[in-house]
Amino acid sequence: MKKRTKKQIHTSPHITPQNKLAKITSNQEKIIKHIYKFRFIHTYQFQKLFNHKDPTMVKEWLKDLKDKKYIGSDYKRKDVDFNRVPAKYFLAPLGRKYLKGKKGFDIDVLEKVYKEKGRKAVFKNHYIEIVDMYLFLRNQKKSSEDLKFFTQSNLTKYKYFPDTKIDAYFVLQEKDKIRRFFLHIFEDSDPTWLPRPKIKEYINYFNDNTWAENSSNSSFPIILFVLPTESLKFHIFKYGQAVLGKAITANIQLFLETKEAIKTKDPKKLWQEVK
Repeated sequence: MKKRTKKQIHTSPHITPQNKLAKITSNQEKIIKHIYKFRFIHTYQFQKLFNHKDPTMVKEWLKDLKDKKYIGSDYKRKDVDFNRVPAKYFLAPLGRKYLKGKKGFDIDVLEKVYKEKGRKAVFKNHYIEIVDMYLFLRNQKKSSEDLKFFTQSNLTKYKYFPDTKIDAYFVLQEKDKIRRFFLHIFEDSDPTWLPRPKIKEYINYFNDNTWAENSSNSSFPIILFVLPTESLKFHIFKYGQAVLGKAITANIQLFLETKEAIKTKDPKKLWQEVK
C-alpha cells in the first residue's frame, strides 16, 4: 500500500508560513512610519529624509517594500509623461497590518490605506507639500534647536486641538525657549475665501480657552498660512488686519507667505505678520 505524500504548500517568497509578515530592515520600518505620518512621500523626499546624497539605496528599500506589498506607488510603467515626476508612495494593506497594534499608530488613520491608491493628484500633491514644508523647516532651524513636527495622523488622540483642519502642529525648542506653530497650506484649487473663516475660528478657539486649559497655559501657537499666490496673500493680509483688529481679547499672531517665496526667497526675509 502506497503512503500518501503530503501536499506541498507553495508560499510567496516574501511571505513566510503561518501568514507572518516578511522581514524588513530598520530603515524600511522608518519608511513605513514616515508614510504613516505624511501619507504620501515621493522618492527624492525620502532621499532627503535619510540625508542621502544619492537615491540608489532609498530606491532599493522602496522597491523591496513595494514588492513585499507593504507600500504602493502611483508609478505607471507605460505612462512616460506621468513618470517624469518622482513616484509617490503610500501605505498598502500589509503596511497597515505591520503598524496595527503598535504604540502611536491610530486605527482610524490606518483604515485610510484602503482609499489611498485612488486619491486624486491634487490630494496627493497637498501631502507632498507638507513633507516639503517639514524638510524646509528642518533645513532652516538652528543646529541648537529641536524640531518636533506633528501631522493630522499624529494628533488624533489630542481632542483639544482646533477644528480648523491644520496641516501640522510643530514646536521649535532651544533650551528653555519654546515656539509653537499651527500650519495651514492652501492650494490653487481651494476656494479663495477658505482662509477667512479659519481666522475667525481661531479667534473663537482662543477666546474659549481650550488651548490654555489643556496645555498648562502654554503660549498660544503662532498661525502660519502658506498661500498659492501673492494676490491672495494681499487679500488675506487686509482681511486679517480688519478681523484681528476688532478681536481685542484674542492675542493671536498670524503670519503669511506664498509657496513660491518659500522656495526662492532668502529664508530670513520670509513671513509677513498680519498686524
